Amino acid sequence: MSYRFGGTTGDDLTWTESTSVWGTTQRSGVIAGWYYPTTLTAGKALWSVGAVNRAVIASTTSEINLFLDRTTDTQYTTSGLALAVNRWHFIAFLLNSFNTGPVTTWRVWGSVGTAIPEPVTVNQTVAGSGNATGNTIVTVGNIGAAGTSAFEGDIGRFDYFVGTLANAFLPNTTGLISAAEEKMVFEQVVVPIWSGQFPTFLGSGTQSNNAITHVIWDLDLVNPMGISLRNGGTIQTNNRLATVNAVVSENRRPIPQHDPLNSFNPRRR
Repeated sequence: MSYRFGGTTGDDLTWTESTSVWGTTQRSGVIAGWYYPTTLTAGKALWSVGAVNRAVIASTTSEINLFLDRTTDTQYTTSGLALAVNRWHFIAFLLNSFNTGPVTTWRVWGSVGTAIPEPVTVNQTVAGSGNATGNTIVTVGNIGAAGTSAFEGDIGRFDYFVGTLANAFLPNTTGLISAAEEKMVFEQVVVPIWSGQFPTFLGSGTQSNNAITHVIWDLDLVNPMGISLRNGGTIQTNNRLATVNAVVSENRRPIPQHDPLNSFNPRRR
């Protein structure tokens, strides 16, 4: 089972973090999820951090618009994602931002069904200006905790990564993403999430510098299970939220969770 959003425009899952994937000076992070759209309507949200930082369905309805909150907001649009109704899509977003410039860099991977995720082109449509504005309210399937732009369809597992230090997630402090960094995130973060695993990136402590938060939601449960991992794999909070403003669906993402979240052991070898 997954959870079906869009029965009402206010459907969502939301929580408050101690820090934002978008913050002052420089911030990097990853957001990834399984989505099964039953209707594709421009402006409907896959996720948001605050009311401005968001991923929403573009006017073409087969692509996604990405917004970063600055004095003049930056805007990017995917090309080649090819969203379609009644099919499971895995989509992962990597962001690295820097205020000087300013610099905003995205990487996006997408796949349909059980296909391995592949990189998707991301084009800048609005350059933006001014410093990035952080927010700690993370929302799945809508824009903000009081949003009225609910995603229409099912959502399965959802992952949220953020570094609490400026360069905790990516060592590049200029807001750029090198080819080596992109490869590392794809292999150590994106592929494990897609395959229902726990990323080795977090548990190793090698890259995290004990400063990464990773929130995982398994929505393929009647009572959605969420855990928050910090400090190189330590479980910070278990079962963070007991309810979600959506209804249970009989649908399920095509690649199940390898191990239930409630059996997760960050020191497992």
